Amino acid sequence: MPADPRATAAPARIEALDGVRGLAIVAVVAMHATLFTTVHPRVPAEPLAQALQLGWSGVDLFFVLSGFLITGILLRQKDRPHYFRDFYARRALRIFPLYYAVLALLLFVLQRPPTSGAEKASYLLYYQNLAWLCGHDVHPDLARTITWSLAVEEQFYLLWPAVVWLLPRRRLPWLCLGLAAAAIALRAALLARGVDTAYFLTPCRLDALAAGACLAVWPSPPAWIGRAAVLVGIAGLAATAWATGSPLPQDNPGLQLWGLAAALLLAVGLLTLARGEGVVARVCRGRCLRSFGQFSYCIYLVHILVVEWLAARLVAAAEASPALREWLVERSPPLLVLLAFVATSLAAVWVVGWASWHLYERHFLALKRHFGGAAAGPAEPPTAARR
Repeated sequence: MPADPRATAAPARIEALDGVRGLAIVAVVAMHATLFTTVHPRVPAEPLAQALQLGWSGVDLFFVLSGFLITGILLRQKDRPHYFRDFYARRALRIFPLYYAVLALLLFVLQRPPTSGAEKASYLLYYQNLAWLCGHDVHPDLARTITWSLAVEEQFYLLWPAVVWLLPRRRLPWLCLGLAAAAIALRAALLARGVDTAYFLTPCRLDALAAGACLAVWPSPPAWIGRAAVLVGIAGLAATAWATGSPLPQDNPGLQLWGLAAALLLAVGLLTLARGEGVVARVCRGRCLRSFGQFSYCIYLVHILVVEWLAARLVAAAEASPALREWLVERSPPLLVLLAFVATSLAAVWVVGWASWHLYERHFLALKRHFGGAAAGPAEPPTAARR
């Protein structure tokens, strides 16, 4: 049904959405921490390890949340002066300072896999995901590769404000539905032709962003729809991972085709339930998840470096101490080693995120007061990277 023109845009602040963002970043960090738990050879066979590797779906939750929050902001600002200036200035103050600081470390300071000048340009100008389609190496350095989702969102931010400004509100949901259907169809067509980088391409990921935008325009679905979407999404992810033999979407066309659809359902369901008053909303309003959500942008950008460093230190310690290695590998259950490493990784990235927020990011955010409002707190819409 078409949107009610009298309906208001998404509220300026829904406290539980900070927790949704926190849930997304915890899932992503836990996934990568699992992949780096190499000190115990039996960890990968653990059912929990397989389940945690589905944490890549947190990226889709970020996309849906971004589409929802960004569209709500744009609709509220649509009739105000300096619509474009304020939006782009505020986005730049939120995203650019930290992104370019981390990118400078990855490209020019730290000892990382080398990059060509063309590859550096693609990262600096936010088109690395498109460059991979032209033959650039997709996986030279995971700490850089994860920025593909930032490129998707930046490309979305480039065009979406004009779409919202030009299109009547009543037609926006129909455009969103069309974009979502086209993205799914394009992804299927490219995968059928062997384009395994479809997973990273912005036109192939618009389904999640468009679904979030649609939720910002239409009234919130009833809770039973949210619960059904969550259950079907979880079941679909598990079934697709089992059928394809891998929980990871890269180089897995089946998971990219069907798993992404399941991840979209899960994200839509979680966002729907978080906006209500049930168990999911109460969990997302909890201080712990909201804290992870507040620092999620930095956590996403640096978590590979942190987890990689922790894993290297653990392996080095085990190699230097036969007693420690025996205790870790022979006496400790692999599940315990996995849980301990994931918990340590989450604690470490939270500390880095806290420090970045208070020592660096908030000084740039304070400048937002010059562009349409007070400096944003944790309710400010995330980038996908706050995954």
